[in-house]
Amino acid sequence: MHPFEQYLKQHNLEAIRVSIEAQVRYVTVWNAMKGNPVTIDHAQKIRQGVFKLTGVPYTGPLATIQEQVDQLPALLVKKITKPQPTH
Repeated sequence: MHPFEQYLKQHNLEAIRVSIEAQVRYVTVWNAMKGNPVTIDHAQKIRQGVFKLTGVPYTGPLATIQEQVDQLPALLVKKITKPQPTH
């Protein structure tokens, strides 16, 4: 059992209640309970949410992922010129 899931059980918290308090989706809390990575922002919100509900901070591990901004590859643009009329 993941330490976060154990923490919730010790404090009689359900994942749905934590998700409401933390203002994250239920599946985000579920993922945290199972040790699956969540975003750094969601991990912080979950920690704040359980602290509000219990008064006891969760200091154990939460797997996090780095959020990556999709960057489009730079494309070379060729200047299009109007063809010159030939006489």
